[in-house]
Amino acid sequence: MSLSLTRAIVEPCPAALNDTHLQQYAELGYLAFEGVLKATEIDAARSALTDVAHRLMQAARRGEGQVKLAPPGATRNYAGPQVVAPGGDCAIHFEAGVEPLELSDEEAENRFRKLHGYEHEHPTFAALVADARIQGFMSRLIGQQTVLKDVMALSKPPFIGSEKPWHQDNAYFNYLPLELVGTTWIALDDATVDNGCMHLLPGQHRRGALRHHHTIDCEILPDRIDTARAVPVELKAGGVLYFSAMLPHQTPPNSSPARRRALQFQYRGVDTVQVSKEEFGRAFAEADGAAASCALAHENG
Repeated sequence: MSLSLTRAIVEPCPAALNDTHLQQYAELGYLAFEGVLKATEIDAARSALTDVAHRLMQAARRGEGQVKLAPPGATRNYAGPQVVAPGGDCAIHFEAGVEPLELSDEEAENRFRKLHGYEHEHPTFAALVADARIQGFMSRLIGQQTVLKDVMALSKPPFIGSEKPWHQDNAYFNYLPLELVGTTWIALDDATVDNGCMHLLPGQHRRGALRHHHTIDCEILPDRIDTARAVPVELKAGGVLYFSAMLPHQTPPNSSPARRRALQFQYRGVDTVQVSKEEFGRAFAEADGAAASCALAHENG
């Protein structure tokens, strides 16, 4: 079977994964399905995201949460403030220059760039992270039962949504084995080239770790990849992208008037083990043994 490296392969969501799907994931590092979530489920997820964001902002105004400023010298994608929930598990991140408490609930919800730690903040999210079409499919692709590692809601507000540069998700983590970690990216709005859909380098997960460094974010060194071979994955709202944590990927800025929201759930196999950054650096390394992770990029320059 010949699989395309030059265009995205996007299919209707199946009832179950078959051997062809498993082959594509092994060879290209991703699967993409339309119609994973129904219209009612999309609406419920959008409403739940709005509810969590509004509650975070209201708690901060009451003095129950915290507005956390970025540390001096933070790179651009980390230079904005955060509004952190009481207890610190859930937080909403803004672009640099935004004063969160000057925004109304609606303005804050429309302008945030990332929200994390929300899986226990609303029953809709608790159900989605365990859904058979999401976690179940990822477990099948990885080859064993998975557990939730992390959740993020990623938003690109119209015209100001910033770029997430080329990276491998494993560069941010410290779980081994590397191949037992994967990401699901769930479109809550139509994701297009203009508003910042996902771009992939199909098959490049098989190259192993690529060295990362810090610029506006933590990203792959530019001489490690050929971005001319990138494939955009446009999805309708309700579509889901499943990909290996070793697959290089990127989202461009939002240059359109259309908002782009996505839920990102990251899973790891039950056999994974969390290790020190030094041990992880020995595994997530280039062919010459050079550590390639984001944590060690800080130390290695």
